[in-house]
Amino acid sequence: MALTAVAFILRYFSPILPDLYAHPSDHFDLSNCVVNTPVDVTGTKGTLCGLAYPFQRGYRSAPNSALSPPEGEIFDEIYFAVFAHDDLKGIAYFDPEPPLAKLIIGAGEWSYGWWRHNIDGVPGDPADLGFNPFGWRIMSCIFGTLVVPLIYLFALRLWRNRLFAIAAAVLACFDGMFFIQSRIGMIDIFAVFFILLAYYLFHVHLDSRGPRDSIVTLLLTGVTIGLAVSAKWIALAAVSVMLFVLLIRVVRRLVTVRIRTGGSSTWVWGKEEAAGPALPGGAWWPAYLVGFVLAFAVIPLSIYIASWTPFFTRGQFHGLADLWKYQVDSYSYHAHLTATHPYGSPWYSWPFLYRPVAYYFENAGLGVDASTGQPLVAGMVDLGNPWIWWTSIPCVLLMPFFALKHRNYAAAVIAMGFVTQYLPWSLISRVIFLYHMFAGLPFMILALAFCLAKLAQAVADVEIGSYRIPGLSGAAFLYLHLAVAVLFFIFFYPVWTGLPIGADQYLGGFGHGRMWFMKWI
Repeated sequence: MALTAVAFILRYFSPILPDLYAHPSDHFDLSNCVVNTPVDVTGTKGTLCGLAYPFQRGYRSAPNSALSPPEGEIFDEIYFAVFAHDDLKGIAYFDPEPPLAKLIIGAGEWSYGWWRHNIDGVPGDPADLGFNPFGWRIMSCIFGTLVVPLIYLFALRLWRNRLFAIAAAVLACFDGMFFIQSRIGMIDIFAVFFILLAYYLFHVHLDSRGPRDSIVTLLLTGVTIGLAVSAKWIALAAVSVMLFVLLIRVVRRLVTVRIRTGGSSTWVWGKEEAAGPALPGGAWWPAYLVGFVLAFAVIPLSIYIASWTPFFTRGQFHGLADLWKYQVDSYSYHAHLTATHPYGSPWYSWPFLYRPVAYYFENAGLGVDASTGQPLVAGMVDLGNPWIWWTSIPCVLLMPFFALKHRNYAAAVIAMGFVTQYLPWSLISRVIFLYHMFAGLPFMILALAFCLAKLAQAVADVEIGSYRIPGLSGAAFLYLHLAVAVLFFIFFYPVWTGLPIGADQYLGGFGHGRMWFMKWI
């Protein structure tokens, strides 16, 4: 609960005191939080704008739309925020992504507009009143905050070790990519939320205590699968893992494999060492088969089709044939896109944070740092927390060892989850970006938390010459690692929020600023 509160405060209120460096003596006016017309904010007093912080100012045109977003949009908000508003206004558009995430963004726009119209008494259409940075970011903030307790619950399902779950939640709370994607009107955070929710409910299903619970949790898993796929196609990777786990569970209780490893040693896998019924909860197999078809085919497909309702209601689709053609066109768009981008990066470079994506940068008219006299710059870079990402790499590589050598189920799921969300990008020929790694990030975090929790179970006696330190607990290393992750978050906070800081503090290389490498700029 505490981590959830911290996550929400950071995501909702950031950038905290954005003009502190430029105007240290000014008061901070909470009223200047939402703007709906182009304004010149040069020289404005310090504000605590939170989600409504106006980054890019002025209007920008959005392709395939009759509308343009007002001031404040960053990166792909020029697409998704507008498309969400188009859904509310009944305007046709083409976007190669499924519609659910945009509908959720649109719900945030309309809800905030309704509040302004009915509570604050502002005249106008709620859909238009909420068409501003706060409106198109609020649902990302809510879902991004809920990822923190969700990854805690999922970790606890995988391994009943509270330190493991707490470590995973802390790392998710203070990772830069999780933080930024929870504060921007893009669709990725919704897909990641539903993927984690589907994994969590699937493991609730595996732990079913009876046949009735088994069928109910199986159907609930199908609902979340449908929501996840309707948010982004990458959720199909999670479905493949679930199907594989169910298959292995059944096979393991029907087949025994013995491998002689030398001498009298024999490695045994299968029904002789597997416990519990073949089907979760001991469900009757005909009933389970019906539930399985519903959960992995009928329900997800029905939800996916239903998510396209706005396309039918505004006349863009007249039947299922139009829906199918749209899917083909969407796949063709992804498969044949040849455009390049300066922030594109190869898939194998992502874990190393080789080329993050600059969402926003401004270096004119922001004032001067009162303490150093340097001109202020402000930027937002979709950069993961380097401490978390780089230390997770060896942990991810260790997961197959724990899964095979120690038969650790949690490690096996983490490994499969990561591989299925990450390696398929190696087959993509179009330009791809670091944020496409986002769906694999929860499993990087889980792998790191898993290894830290394993270390926390260890006790070491350290000898340095004649000096001996007995009973050194591995838990201290876990707490130290998490503390360093928080310190990294504080250090990189300005470049995750667009907080104006001195040019050298932002652009200086390693040891001087936040942009440690030229490829980060």
